Amino acid sequence: MAIRNLLQEGMAIGKQNLLVFVPVLASSIVIWLLMLITVGGAGLFMVGGAQTPEAVAGGVATAFGGMALVAVIGAILTMLAHGMTVVMVGNALDGAQVDLKKAWNKTLERIVPLVLASVIVGVLFGIGMMLIVLPGLVVAFFLMFTFVAVMLDEKNVFESISKSVRVVKSRLGDCVIFFLLLVALGFVFGVVNMILQLIPVLGQVLGMVVSAVYTGYVSILLVMAYREFQAPAVEDEPAA
Repeated sequence: MAIRNLLQEGMAIGKQNLLVFVPVLASSIVIWLLMLITVGGAGLFMVGGAQTPEAVAGGVATAFGGMALVAVIGAILTMLAHGMTVVMVGNALDGAQVDLKKAWNKTLERIVPLVLASVIVGVLFGIGMMLIVLPGLVVAFFLMFTFVAVMLDEKNVFESISKSVRVVKSRLGDCVIFFLLLVALGFVFGVVNMILQLIPVLGQVLGMVVSAVYTGYVSILLVMAYREFQAPAVEDEPAA
């Protein structure tokens, strides 16, 4: 696997199909607005109301309740956005038209296995991260193609998990390099996002754009790698 070619082809696909970045960006904007409405509204209630212990406690409870609600809604929106992105990337690689409506309809058709995959992979990853981090990374490594299998191969959750593990094991060396690439990209984009957050308001907006670009680009790379790794490994020809 040529990492440089993969990165360049992924960038080319992203530039030619800018719609693949829309679902994540839209979900980020909605979550941000909901956070402003719920948590921000609770803050105004605490400041504007009488500063009694009951008022403060009510404001705190409202803020935590709002955050919990936004977290649930955010998880659902993020899941749907990721499903749509994978579908659109698959269409782009197949030479088909990238369409938001078709991607939305396909994601709704696959909502049950998508939800189950999100829950199972999330729980396994969470447990792994609590066990001194490394097991969580192992889970993320072997299950990184699960959602791609759910959306593009239309497999159920357990078949998708099994397929992801088989693909990784069949091209273990290439998958290690690819996974490290994803980690490196995540680190770079994370640093950029942290820097942007230092800028009031505008930094948050730019951060959402950066996150959308990162998530869309990673989805492109995942779909490309998933398809490539299912082909038999080809040994490099010796130099003449």
